Amino acid sequence: MRVRESITFDFSGSFSGAYRDIPFRPGLSIDQVKVSENGDEYTPGANTEIGGFGLPGTFGVTGANKSLRIVWHYGATDEQRTFLISYRLRGLAIAYDDVVDVNFRVWGDEWQASLGSLDAQMRLPRPAPLGPLYRVWGSPAWVRGVVNRTPGVATLQAANVPAKQFVELRVTFPRNLLTSTAGAQVRSGNGLPKILAEELDSQRAYEHDRERIDDAKSHPWRTALILLLLGVGPAMLLVGGVWLTYGRERKTGYDREYEQAPPTETEPALVPSLVRQQASPGSNEFTATLFDLIRRGRYKSTAVTTERKLWGGLRHEDVSDLQLSPGDTNVALTEFEKPVAEVVDSVLAGGESRLSEFRESISADRKGNSTRFTTFKKSVGDAIDAKGWFAHGGLRFLVIWILVFGVLALVLLTTGIHGFRSVAPRWGDVVRVALGFCAASNAVSLIFAANNAPLWRRRTTAGQTEAERWEAFRRYLTDFPRLKEAPPATLELWERYLVYGIAFGIAERVLQGAHLLMPEELHDQSAIYWISPTGDLGSGPSSLAISDLSSGFGSALAPPSSSGGFSGGGGGGGGGGGGGAW
Repeated sequence: MRVRESITFDFSGSFSGAYRDIPFRPGLSIDQVKVSENGDEYTPGANTEIGGFGLPGTFGVTGANKSLRIVWHYGATDEQRTFLISYRLRGLAIAYDDVVDVNFRVWGDEWQASLGSLDAQMRLPRPAPLGPLYRVWGSPAWVRGVVNRTPGVATLQAANVPAKQFVELRVTFPRNLLTSTAGAQVRSGNGLPKILAEELDSQRAYEHDRERIDDAKSHPWRTALILLLLGVGPAMLLVGGVWLTYGRERKTGYDREYEQAPPTETEPALVPSLVRQQASPGSNEFTATLFDLIRRGRYKSTAVTTERKLWGGLRHEDVSDLQLSPGDTNVALTEFEKPVAEVVDSVLAGGESRLSEFRESISADRKGNSTRFTTFKKSVGDAIDAKGWFAHGGLRFLVIWILVFGVLALVLLTTGIHGFRSVAPRWGDVVRVALGFCAASNAVSLIFAANNAPLWRRRTTAGQTEAERWEAFRRYLTDFPRLKEAPPATLELWERYLVYGIAFGIAERVLQGAHLLMPEELHDQSAIYWISPTGDLGSGPSSLAISDLSSGFGSALAPPSSSGGFSGGGGGGGGGGGGGAW
């Protein structure tokens, strides 16, 4: 088959080269390549590098990326130019006993630009009668076009061909029109029945895809429900199974509502994570550890009064405060208490400072103190792991399924998007893309579940028993200001109340109870209480709220913020390919 391609470029700007890629196919060969313009033939042997320099009026041919590349050089500025590329294809025609099948891709899917008008003609070896053996098809069905046949020529016309959209012209004609099959593939048997079946199947598949897509679009609620079930249903079933197997807490038989004293000697920084079942310590645990160090004598404290400015300095109020100074440095510290002591030591610097001034002092070395705070949180997590409170079996299961859904989403989306046709989507591609997003949604849901430890992790028997007792103690701290029970009799117990109240985030409730119930003589001996238990709640200096201290420590210990600027149907035809210009 001798091919002549007349390609018109509408240049806007200056251009000097163009190229045409023609894919190779098994059994297909291309030779006798020529390039001409207005009857003037270009000279062969030119540079074949895209973007490279070549003398105008020259062309070159090379094999690249499983295709034949034709490159020609010229000079054009803001004008239309028409180039004629000709070559011979051997092995494209398939000769059966009854017909010759020529399926030629007259426009390839590698062109990056759309095409306004496409005209193709296939001239037969000799005129043929308009009978059942002489047939013409244009494909794919979603391209706007028509085909026609005359005794000697089959034609195709198409308009507005999108970028990356192929167009094929397929012709069958009687075998006896050939005088030789030297340039064709020869296959025994009749080919027309098989060709008719292929074209009919292609048309039916296109129509079937369109019907199914239209049906999905016409029933949006049903489609949305199916996608919702597929998008989160599998993940929810997996999470439910993991929770029942690995996350659901087992009953221990503990039935007390209150514990009137800390049930164990577990440090205040560890208890909230045990009760919440989340190893994520924060500023409350940091503040509780600081007050515990004061209680144990690592730091000395003195009750003082600080003047606080309000309304932009227009008003002042007295606030009960604590002034800290270094204490007994021989007090033994755990690994997670050491970073807290380092932060406080850096603030005191061997002298003394008030609690109300700590936030500003910590912020002065935010980078260093942020590192210490990170070390504190990590050390608390390590200490919790060492306690053996939790069984972690469900996390591995979730990770495996996250990977499964992630790989499935990648495969489905890659294959679906790669084959997706925007002008005429195939049902299979739509399903693959939809299932890919559903798989990705399931993976994301499982990732959220993996970040919620109680769903996949439960406490061990020992951990559950201790957690239930600490939860009873937390309830007692919350309720004891209104309980008609005898208040604690020892200073140590009162101080431990406050320390654990800070850790639980209910320090104000403990302070309220102390104001109402704590004997004055115990208050006067305390190193960490600074609210007078006598008099009316509204009289005297107001308290420095521990919640304000805790949140202030949290913001001051956060890493410094950073900012930056900008930074860097058919488909079986031979031929086709694409091209371009520069």
